[in-house]
Order: sequence, then structure tokens, then C-alpha cells
Amino acid sequence: MNEYKMKHSNCMWLVAIALIVVMMSCMGGKQDESKNLTLVTERQECVLKYFKHITGEVSPLTITIDIPVDGSQTLVDSITLFINEKLYNFFDDKENCHLPYENVFSTDVKQLTEHYRKAYASFSTSDSTAEHEFATDCMEINMVAQTSTYVTYQVNNIFFGEGVETAKEWVTFVKSDGHRLAEVINDSEMLRFYREHSELRNDAIWEDLLNHCYEEDSLNDIVCSVGLLEDSIAHQYIYAPGIFEDVKYPIDGIAPYLTKEAQDLIH
Repeated sequence: MNEYKMKHSNCMWLVAIALIVVMMSCMGGKQDESKNLTLVTERQECVLKYFKHITGEVSPLTITIDIPVDGSQTLVDSITLFINEKLYNFFDDKENCHLPYENVFSTDVKQLTEHYRKAYASFSTSDSTAEHEFATDCMEINMVAQTSTYVTYQVNNIFFGEGVETAKEWVTFVKSDGHRLAEVINDSEMLRFYREHSELRNDAIWEDLLNHCYEEDSLNDIVCSVGLLEDSIAHQYIYAPGIFEDVKYPIDGIAPYLTKEAQDLIH
């Protein structure tokens, strides 16, 4: 009987040890998985000092980017594709360079900005005397939010008119598979939020909406760009060309109005 109890006791200890090993393995797996989901970025800068515009003017171009260098490969690939698109459009749309996209596209994140600097170096000039004093073009592509479920980048296009203006765009990437969030909030829900929450809305924007008598079928200027941050929603409203208003709304207040996918990411 004593021998039986001893064998039974030894068996129970083996089972307990096995359970502890399994639990530690699972915990380690979860930690590794969490670590892999953390996006690591590296800030890079690209400057073309005397870039010749299609207008004939010469001015510097400055680009600052948070390049994804470590994390889930699908997420890194998705953000790298997005950055390539923004860089290509920045040069091609503004300067009418028309280089083939497939010749410019790069997946080398360590040298991404340097790659674009070299690709468009032929559009620069050494004639500094032609430099336009105020025609500086700048673009910033920076990571502004990261949670366990998503990453949000903010694109700032900075240009000089009567003053310095910054047109902003936010893009959110879903960590589980790297895809871009299609929509944070739609037009009709944004208008409903403004109507139902006077304590959270921006009074200047609300007054402008009332003065222009916007209806639910004509809301392009309300939801021009919306970003999903860590504890708030960022929104840029355009009153008129070159006139912007930047506001933030707490996630707790606006959450019921967000798209289902956005709500799933924050809960």
C-alpha cells in the first residue's frame, strides 16, 4: 500500500511538473507573439537641396519618414508599400517627373529614403542662384499611434502659400494581417455625432457646417481625413482650399459612431 502511494505521489509530481512546463511554454509563446507584433521604426530623412520644379523654380525638398524595420512581416510589408506610394506621388504629382513606378519602388527599408533621393537626383540642379526663397516642399510620414491591435501613420504635406499650411492624412494598419483600415467613421455618422454631442464637437466647425447647410448626402468636407489614435480620433476639416482645422475627439465619446472594424480594434 505504501509502495502504491509512493508511485501515485511520484506520478502526481510528474503531472504537476508537466503542467508547469506547458504553462511556461504557453506564456513564452504569448510573449514572443506580442513581441513580434510590436512595430519598430527608424526615422530617416531625405533632402534634395536644389530641386527643379516643373514651374522652373528651384527649392529644397525635405522628407522625414518613420521606416518600419522590425515587427510582423505582413505589417512591415504593408507599411513599406504605403510609404512607397506616398513617396512616388509626392515626387511625381508635384513635379511631373513621370518615372515608372516599378523602377522606383523599393523594399529595402534600411535605404528607402536614400533610394528615392538617388532616383530623383537627376531632377536637381547645382544652380543655387535659382532657388525660390519660399517654395519649400516638405512631407512627413510618421507613426503617431501603436496599440496591440493597430498602428496609425500620419502624413503631413507642408507647403507655403500666404502662410505655412499642413494637409494631414491618417492611415491605420491592422496588426493581425497588415491591411489598411478602410474607414474609421463614415460621413453620416460623423454628422450624427456632431448633432448629438455638443459637448464634444468643435464649435468653429459646427458653425461652418450650419452656415453652409450641409446635408447627409453632401458631407465630403466633414470627413476628409480621420485618424484612429491611441485614446482619441484625429480629424482635419477643410473650410476652403488651404484653410484647415485640426481637432481630436476622445475615443470613449465617439466610439459608438465608428465603423464596426474600428470599434473592434479599440475594444
